[in-house]
Formats: sequence, structure tokens, C-alpha cells
Amino acid sequence: MAKNEKKRRVKFTISFKLGTIFSLLVIFVLGLTILMVSTLVRDDERIKTEENNHTINSRTADTVQMFVLNVQTSANGFLNALQLIKNEDSYEEKADALFGDFCERNKDTLFIYSSELGMLIQPDFLKQFTKIEEKFLSWIDVNSAVKDSALKGNFEIHNISSFFTQPVLCISFSRQNKEFVTVAFSPDSLSSIMSTGSYNMSFLINKDGETLLHSEHSYVMQAKNLSYLPAVKEMMNSKAGNGQLLMADENDIKWFYAYHKIIGDMYSISCVAEDDVYEAINHTIFRIILISVAVLCLAVIIIRFFSKTLTHPIEDLADATDSINKGVFKLNLKPRTHDEIGFLTGSFIKMAGGLEQRQRLMTSFSKFTNKVIAEKAALGELPLGGEYKHATIFFSDIRSFTAMSENMTPHDVVEFLNDYFTRMVNCVNKTNGIVDKFVGDAVMAVWGAATTNGSAEADAWAAVKAALMMRIALYEFNQHQKEIGGHPIKIGCGINTGMIVAGQIGSEDHVNYTVIGDAVNLASRTEALNKPFATDILITENTYELIKDKVVVEAMPGVHVKGKSEPIKMYAVVNAKGAKGPEDIHKLRKFLGWDEPDLGKVNTDEEEKKYKIEG
Repeated sequence: MAKNEKKRRVKFTISFKLGTIFSLLVIFVLGLTILMVSTLVRDDERIKTEENNHTINSRTADTVQMFVLNVQTSANGFLNALQLIKNEDSYEEKADALFGDFCERNKDTLFIYSSELGMLIQPDFLKQFTKIEEKFLSWIDVNSAVKDSALKGNFEIHNISSFFTQPVLCISFSRQNKEFVTVAFSPDSLSSIMSTGSYNMSFLINKDGETLLHSEHSYVMQAKNLSYLPAVKEMMNSKAGNGQLLMADENDIKWFYAYHKIIGDMYSISCVAEDDVYEAINHTIFRIILISVAVLCLAVIIIRFFSKTLTHPIEDLADATDSINKGVFKLNLKPRTHDEIGFLTGSFIKMAGGLEQRQRLMTSFSKFTNKVIAEKAALGELPLGGEYKHATIFFSDIRSFTAMSENMTPHDVVEFLNDYFTRMVNCVNKTNGIVDKFVGDAVMAVWGAATTNGSAEADAWAAVKAALMMRIALYEFNQHQKEIGGHPIKIGCGINTGMIVAGQIGSEDHVNYTVIGDAVNLASRTEALNKPFATDILITENTYELIKDKVVVEAMPGVHVKGKSEPIKMYAVVNAKGAKGPEDIHKLRKFLGWDEPDLGKVNTDEEEKKYKIEG
């Protein structure tokens, strides 16, 4: 029906009635969500996070710098005192006393090294580790640039935890007399400062990116270099002494970074994950969703009461549906309203007439046993009567199925065959073939009759491909049978190509689209030859000539077929050329689990076989 006609019949559409209510609710909820999250909350949370991060980092940077400077100042005062008494007779005794007092006031100090006065080690630290001075001097030799830089007036701080089983940092500097000094200390006090107790995480690196302080203990013990982080690279390349960044790490997780550059080109860095920042917002969104759901539920209740105006027309349609289910297509039905239900009622009346006509068509189509054929007939693509086709015909049969089925229940027989036929028919369908019929446990299929792959060669190759696929499908089927304690089977496939007559054949009450002709009979008889030849796929010379460049075959003895004066050449299909699998007939039989045949003992006079083997 045209759109204009629909508009004339529908004055107040259901979509207008319901859409108005739902639209107002959606606009309200959506607007509230946008206002709270996008405008009021998210920006405020970002600003607050950046300010808090910057504040924490500033405090941390100031504390670290004050601590380091205090270490340097205290060390200078102590060394000045030692310089005053170094020439006294009791120097060592007085030095130890002064150092003990120094350590009492500077509890984090582990040792002090002076190129002029040697090394003094905190007693408890000395008890824990041996060869401390040797380890330190070895480190200085390897990192001579540290000493050179310090003697030039630079302030150096490094992580030497790898020599010990606890975190140890050292600061190196020079005194006015070019005396090289290093003070080693425990970063425990600073570690407590770096722990903010919130989502924020703080860490300290030196100018080389070496970790000095970090919440991850392993980072400090390994002196892990963090210069690979994109944010750290950005900070170290920046000319600004401090700043803020929003960057992703190596795991693509975004972080808010705040950093300060302090004494000795160290970087105090504080960061917080973006997901943690917006976690509260996400909870807020969830609450908004709950509110929206509640509002929508209220709307549903309101609409429920409103929908009573639709009840009677829908009941009429339900009664009409029952009538159609009972086969009554002439309805006493009229539209009651001028909305979509009224329009639907009018369409339903027309549909009932169409269903009556469809029922007649379905009665005719039920005579077809193949879906593709039925669809072609419905579309007028199958001409009435027969027509000549150059096609490829396929027959397959299960060996000794009659004897096997005698030991099975009817239910098991049907279930067995349904599984088997499903796998085999799937191979036919995938190659654009048509299953003509099932005869007991036998399958008849054809390529090039109702459907074609484009040429006789393509149809012949499609049929052989289907048979090769069936070989694999049968192997999988037999494996399944073994797993469930069923019966593995053997099949034979016969394929022939030639002229056939295709058409609708049957009685006045039932017709079947099928193919007949000498080529069909020869395909059926070819299938029966698999058993004496111990093969699973046999093709005639007619088929072989069309696809000989695509298959590996083994020529079989000539066979005299009933109705033919000359022997018919048969070929056992071993495999497709270039495909993995058997390379000759003997390997094929071994794969199939079949014994090599003795053709001389075949009873060629057996009537049902309809052949004799040429000796």
C-alpha cells in the first residue's frame, strides 16, 4: 500500500503516542546524564586530580630535596670536624666517637666515604655486610664518570642496592679542596614520604632514569631504569623544571603525571591512573542508569494502562489467527480504529487471501522432494515436461547395510541413516549438486540438470569433488561410530557423465523432478562395481575424459555392462592431483582398510551384478 494511503487511514499513529512519552523520558535522562557527567563532574574531577597530583608532587619534591641537602650539610660538618683532629694521636678513637654521634643524629646514614679520610661505616650495617669499602670502590671504578662529575662540582645521586639485600642510595659531591665524598643512606624515611596512601603513586629517578625510590620494592633493588616510559622521556626532554602530562604507559593505560626537577637533576614524579580518577564518575553514571531504568519502568506502567485502547482490535486479530490456523481463510473482520492496528487489520485481511493462495501452492510444492527444485518451480524456472541435459550422475550405497540393520532397532536405524545422510548431502550441496532421491540407504545425486556449475567439465569435477569429500566425511562418521560403540560402514560411489532426460515424472497426485536415461543406469551399475574392485569411488571413461588433468586414478579391468556390446572402461579415483593423501590404489585400500581383491574369483554370472569382468 502507498505511503499516502497509509497516512489517510492512520490519524494518530501508535508510534506518535508511545514515541512522545518515551522521547520525553529519554531526553530528560540523557540531558541529566550529560549535565552531571560531561559538564559538572568530569571536568571538575580532572582539574581536582591535576591540582592534587601537583600538590603532592611539590610536597614530595621539596621534602626529598631538603633531605638530600641536609645529608650533604651534615656530612660536610662532620668531615670538617674530622679535618680538625686528623693529626691528633687519638684520631681514630675520636673519629669513631664523632661518627657514632653523627649516626645517632642521622639514623639513615649507612657509611661515609672521603677520598681524604677514608670510609666510616655504621656499626649495624657493618655487621650485616662484609667488604663494604671494597664493593663501593669497585663500583666507583666501574662508574668513574660519577666521580669525575662530582669533582667538577656536580651533585650525583645513585642507587647501589644491587650490592646489598636492602635499598641503599648514595649521594656524591666534592668539597672545596677537591675532596671526593660519598654518603650512603637508607631511603626508608623517604619511602614513607613517597607513599601517599591514595590513588596517587610517587617515585624518584636520577638524571639517567635510574629508580631511586618507588612503591615497587623490586624496582629499587634492581635500580630499574624507567627512561623507556614515554612520560619520562617527555619530562627529561622538557626544558621546564616542572609540569603535568597525560600520557599512556607501555600497556596503553593513561596516567596523569606531575613532575619536578630537583637537586642533582633528579625527578620527583607523582602519577594517578585515569581509570582511578573517573571511577567515582562511573559509579555516578551507574546510579543515573538505575534512575533512568526506574523512570522507564514508570513509563511502562503508564503505557500499560494506555494500551487498553488497543486490546479489542488485538483480540479480533487473535481470533482471526485461530481461524487461519484451522484452515478458514475467509474472515469476518473489519478495522475498528484509525491507527496502525487498524492499518494492520486491513493488511491482515489481505494477507489471509494471500495465505489461501499460498496454501494451494504449498499443496503443489509438497509433491517435490528437493527444496532447490521446489524453489525453482515456484519461480517458474523449471519448464514443464522433460529436457535433454548433459549431466553427471552419482550413486552411492552402504555395503551390507541390510544385514547390519537387522541387528538394530528401527529408531537406531533411522538415527544412523539421518546422521549418515546429513554428512553425505552436505558434500553434495557444497558442490552445487542436487540430491535426486534416497532409495533405502542409497543416495542418487546429479550435477548439470536443474543446476549447473557452468560446463560439463565443471559439473563432472564437482561430482568427483563431492565423492572425495564424502570419503573424508565417512572417515569422520566412522570415527564417531567407534566412539559411541556404533557400526563403522563402507560405501561405494559410482559416477558417470552423459546425456539424460530431466523432468517432472510421476502421477497426477505426486510428481518428482528426476533424471532418466542410459547414463543414469550406467552410473548405478558403476557404483555396484566398487565391491569386487575393492574401491570406494569409480568413474566411467565418460567422466574421466572431462577431468583427467585434475585426478589421480587407477585404471580397472574393462567391464561388460548389460546392454553394452563393448567393454566399458572404469577408473578408481585415488585422489585429487596435488592433494595430500593416498598416491596409488594400494595405499588407498590400506587407508580404507580394504583387502586387495582377487578379480579371478569374482562370480561374473551373478544376476544382480549385471556385469562381467574382462580377464
